[in-house]
Amino acid sequence: MQVFFEKIREKLIFKIIPDKNDKDRNQKLGEHSQFMYRTLDGSEFPDVHPDRLALVALLNTLPFVSDSLNFGWPVSDRFKQATKIVSRIDFTFIDGKVEPIHRCDTGRHALSFSGGADSTAALAVMPHSSEPVFMLRSKRKSRTLYDSHAAHESCRQLSKLGFNINIIESDFEYLRDPIGFPTDLSVSTPAILIAESRGFESIAFGTILESAYGTSGEKFREYSNSSHYRLWNRMFESVGLGYSLPIAGVSEVGSSLICKIHPIGRFHQSCIRGKWEDPCNKCWKCFRKETLMAALTNTRLSPISVSMIKSSKEVKRRLIDDKPIKHEGVLAFSLNNIQGGGPVVDSLRNLVRAKEIDTDWMRHWYPKSLDLIDHDYRDFTISKLNELIGEMNMDQIDALESWENHNHEEREKRLDSFKSVLSLA
Repeated sequence: MQVFFEKIREKLIFKIIPDKNDKDRNQKLGEHSQFMYRTLDGSEFPDVHPDRLALVALLNTLPFVSDSLNFGWPVSDRFKQATKIVSRIDFTFIDGKVEPIHRCDTGRHALSFSGGADSTAALAVMPHSSEPVFMLRSKRKSRTLYDSHAAHESCRQLSKLGFNINIIESDFEYLRDPIGFPTDLSVSTPAILIAESRGFESIAFGTILESAYGTSGEKFREYSNSSHYRLWNRMFESVGLGYSLPIAGVSEVGSSLICKIHPIGRFHQSCIRGKWEDPCNKCWKCFRKETLMAALTNTRLSPISVSMIKSSKEVKRRLIDDKPIKHEGVLAFSLNNIQGGGPVVDSLRNLVRAKEIDTDWMRHWYPKSLDLIDHDYRDFTISKLNELIGEMNMDQIDALESWENHNHEEREKRLDSFKSVLSLA
C-alpha cells in the first residue's frame, strides 16, 4: 500500500493506493481511496510535523496493509526506528532529512472526546486546562444510524463552562466496509493533527478498565504488557506525544458513578443514535446504561430495559450470540443491585451469575493503573479519583485480577434456559 497527503486550505487529504495483497489480507478494505480532515470554521488546516502525519496514516491503514506500506514523504529516523515494532510490515519512506518532534512543555493536554460517559469521566479527572477534541463524522449517502446531535450538545455545554473544545470533521471510517474505525485509536487522529498548533503534550482516551484489562471478555490481562500498549505507547512517544489513559483503572460502573457525582457528568449521553436527552432506547448502549443507572440510583429495573430485552434485535443478539456478553461483569453488577424485571430478567441474572460473583470492586478505581496516566497530571488525577470513587482495597484487587468468564457447558445450559424463557415472553 502507498499513502500520500496534500493540504488544500481547510482540508488535509490522505490518498491511499492499495495493492492486490492488501485487499486479500482484509476483506473489510472498502473502495474509498482517500480520507480527509477539515476545520469547521473554514480556517486553513494547521501545519503538521511529517512524523505525526505518518502516525495518522498508520492508525488508519494498519489493519489493511498486507506486507508493505510506502509513505510518500520523509520522516525522522526516530519514527523509522519506532515502526520496527510492527515486524510483519516493511515500511518505506521518501528520502529526506527530518528532525524529530519533541514533547513540548505547555501543561496543556488533549482528550479524544466522544460525549459519552467514559470520555466525560476522563475529562472530570483531568486538569481543567485539558482540551477535548471531538471527531465529527462526515455524512455521506451510505446508511448509518449515527447521529452527532447529542455529542454536539455535550461540546456546547462544556464550552459554556470554559473548556476549549476542538471539533475536526473526518471521513476515515469510510475506508472500511462496513463503515467503522480502522483501529480503536483512529478516533484520536484529529487530536494528533492539531497537537502541534495547540501545544498538546499528550493525548488521553476514555478507555475504561473493561477494555484495558480484558474484563469485558474472558480473563483479566495486564494491559501494560499487551501488544496493543507496547505498539501505540511507543508510536505516540516517537512523535512527541504522551499516550494517557486516566480512567483505565475505572470500570464502566465507576465512570458512570463519576458522571453521577461530578458537575460535568450531566452533559454526557452515551447513545449515539438518538437526539440530546432523547436516546433511542433500542441499542446495546442504551440497554447497558439504562440498567446500570437503575442500579446506581437504587431504583427498580425500568420497563424500558425489560422492553429492550424482549423487542430490540440488537440487544437480544448481544445477549444470546456473544459468549461471553461484552461487559458481562457490568451487567452482573447492575442486575445484582436492582429488583424487578420478571422471569426474563431473572433468567438473565442467572446467565450472568449476578448473585454469584463479586462485582463490588467495580465501584472503585484500580490503583495499579496509575502508570497509564500521563506523568504531567498523574497526581492530580489520582487525587480526583480518590475523591470521587476511592481506590480498591486488597480484596477487591484480588477479585479483579482473578476475573474469569469463560464459556463452558454450565453457561451453555444457562443460556439455553434464558433463550427458552425469552421465547415465551
